[in-house]
Amino acid sequence: MATTVGWLAGSLLFPVLPAVSGGVGVGLLQWPVLYRRLPQAWRWMVVTAIGWIGGMVILWIAVPSELQPLLAGLIVGPAVGLAQWLLLRREVCWAGWWIAISTLAWITGLTLLPGMLSTGALVGAVGGLALILLWRTPR
Repeated sequence: MATTVGWLAGSLLFPVLPAVSGGVGVGLLQWPVLYRRLPQAWRWMVVTAIGWIGGMVILWIAVPSELQPLLAGLIVGPAVGLAQWLLLRREVCWAGWWIAISTLAWITGLTLLPGMLSTGALVGAVGGLALILLWRTPR
C-alpha cells in the first residue's frame, strides 16, 4: 500500500515532475512502514530518492526518448535497488538479491504493466514479498 500510495501521491501532487516525484513519493511513504525493521529508517527515503533520481538522469541522458518507456525499469530498478541495498546489507544476509528484485519489480511496474495504480501496486507487491523473505535471515 505504501508503494502504491507513494507512487500515486508523488505523481499527482507534483505533476510537473512526475518521473522524479513518483519515485520520491514511494521512498517517503515506505519509510514509516520500515521504521520498526530498519535503524534510522529515514535514510531509506533518502537513498530511494537518490537512486530514483540517479536512474532517471541516466535514462534521460543515455537512452533515446522513444526507447525510454521500454527501458525505464531496466535502468531505474537497479539504481534504486543498489541505493537501498546500501542499507539492507547491514540488516539481512541475502541483501544482494535486493538489487535483482528491485530491477524485476520496476521492470514489471514501469515496462510490462505501467499505469497510475498498477505501477505502484506491482512494485509494492514484488518488493514487499521479497522484504518479508529477506528479513527472515537477519544479520
